[in-house]
Amino acid sequence: MTLKRISGAMAPVLVAAFAVIGSGVPAAQAEAVKLKAASFLPQRVIFAKHFYEWADKVNEECAGEVEISVVGPAAVPSLEQWRALKTGVIDMHFGPPNYYKGEMVEADVTILAKNGATAQKENGAWAMLNDLHNEKLNAWYLTHIHDGVKFFLYTSKPHQDGRFDGMRLRSVPIYDGFFRYLGADPVRMAPPEVGTALERGAVDGYGWPLWGVVDFGWHKFTKYRHGPGFFSANINLLVNLDRWNGLADSQRACLDRMTEWLDTEWPKWRAAEGENQAKMLADAGVEYVDLGAEWAATAEALHWEALEEASPEFIGKIRPLLQ
Repeated sequence: MTLKRISGAMAPVLVAAFAVIGSGVPAAQAEAVKLKAASFLPQRVIFAKHFYEWADKVNEECAGEVEISVVGPAAVPSLEQWRALKTGVIDMHFGPPNYYKGEMVEADVTILAKNGATAQKENGAWAMLNDLHNEKLNAWYLTHIHDGVKFFLYTSKPHQDGRFDGMRLRSVPIYDGFFRYLGADPVRMAPPEVGTALERGAVDGYGWPLWGVVDFGWHKFTKYRHGPGFFSANINLLVNLDRWNGLADSQRACLDRMTEWLDTEWPKWRAAEGENQAKMLADAGVEYVDLGAEWAATAEALHWEALEEASPEFIGKIRPLLQ
């Protein structure tokens, strides 16, 4: 049978079908699935840079299978992105687990981990966390990055024998307890407000990781960086569970493959960028103050205690897998 002899409404349909077959691309895979992702920070900020680069790499390596487009907080507010993911407004989310701690109190346990994403996938910790994300957030937990990027306490005033009594410090829930233990008063504010608050003396310092201080311009009002670093600035990469389950096997396989690539590449990026960020702070005149090993140990012990009180069964099971 030739195409000339096909008549009626069937002719255009069969012509299109033969065109796809002739191209060597299966009809079911003729178009890549388009996934809309939201990042909690814009691309220019160092904490978002590597996620945007990963999305570009996925689009290159998974061409014909998966295509990711990324929007920032200007399109979907940072603190609302996890909810948009849960309800399916967006397909993917890149953001810190403490942002959805009210929905999943155990979410940020990995900030205390002494091992990375690859080890957690091998020993069962990832599976436990993925199950929890499935249940409470309607999300598939691909992986996290920024483990090993430690938090520090930055101030415009010197400490007094390791104490910060009376200081107002910009804080988030994960280190509220630690700051109170040090005698400080935790204060809530969004990152864009911190610079103005420092300049006006409304706060005396802030908790923040090693990275990003210069990005926000806070180094202009910062004199001291107190350590050793505590916790890890983990940021999770999630997919809406319904969207994930609706992908073809080959599409999920490509995302899994690119996630493994990210897990492998991340330690290299961390080492290079860590040196760069520390140098920028030193060049800006921010003095590093080492308060001894007990500094970080106390911060972590207080957070373990809070997590175990909030979710004793889950934390009791996963803690040995994160050591």
